Amino acid sequence: MPTAFETVTSAQNARLKAVRQVRAGRDKDHVLFEGHRVVGDALAAGVLPLWVLCDSDELAAEMADKLAVAAEKPHSKYAKIRPEVLLCSTQLLREVSDLDTPAGPLAMAFRPFVEVEPVLERVCRSRGSRLILAAAGVQDPGNVGALVRVAAGLGAEALISLKGGASPWHPRALRGASGTTFRLPVPERVSESDLFSLAMDLGIEVWGADGSGEALSAFAQQRAAIRSEGKTVPPMILLMGEEGRGLSEKMRKSCTGTLAISLTREVESLNVATAAAVLVHALVGAGAGQKA
Repeated sequence: MPTAFETVTSAQNARLKAVRQVRAGRDKDHVLFEGHRVVGDALAAGVLPLWVLCDSDELAAEMADKLAVAAEKPHSKYAKIRPEVLLCSTQLLREVSDLDTPAGPLAMAFRPFVEVEPVLERVCRSRGSRLILAAAGVQDPGNVGALVRVAAGLGAEALISLKGGASPWHPRALRGASGTTFRLPVPERVSESDLFSLAMDLGIEVWGADGSGEALSAFAQQRAAIRSEGKTVPPMILLMGEEGRGLSEKMRKSCTGTLAISLTREVESLNVATAAAVLVHALVGAGAGQKA
């Protein structure tokens, strides 16, 4: 016998109100996953939603089956969660969606939280890239998501989001990351002072991206030379500043140094995610002798 799902029939439903609270940034404790891919990535990463809204019986039945399988896996953080699947009209979903054309389920979950200090300590022990990418005041959620994707795809060991910038868990950031937010540590709301203090205590170099800095090519060659000798490169945090303004003067002065990308045709700068891709590839990919 087909399962009868509870149906959301009013825009004033508590779950739709909760969606609007997260969208408006008034709820920092929860996160929204929208669409088949993001919800699927969340489940694969062991993140169980509190509830899922679907606009058809077929989709609801599909999600109920997936949640039943996911709930059987050991999730210490989510042991008490019993995810609900509810029906909701396409029109009501469209009114709270962040997509131009809503497609697939809309889920709410507790916002994942990652402590920054254990991440830094783990990178110090790592024999991998030993590079962490950090978003320092990046305002556009899509750009933050793109930075997550760069970090995951090009071999950085984590993406840190500092206070004052967009959250990597913003729905548009999740879409910009294309599912990669669940594939590496993503500490957020880290204060500038805490980051520099921890880096100093752990012996991590902090470098910033800045047009007036040291030439990236020369710096990358230095790291490559260290690796070629069979040595471990120093652990490093690479700061990407706010769109337009870049890093603050205070932050630049606090850095170990700054790095610049050589540009041609009088181009002054690159989009923050594009610049990050160039920098991370040079420092991790080419620097480690890996294939691009």
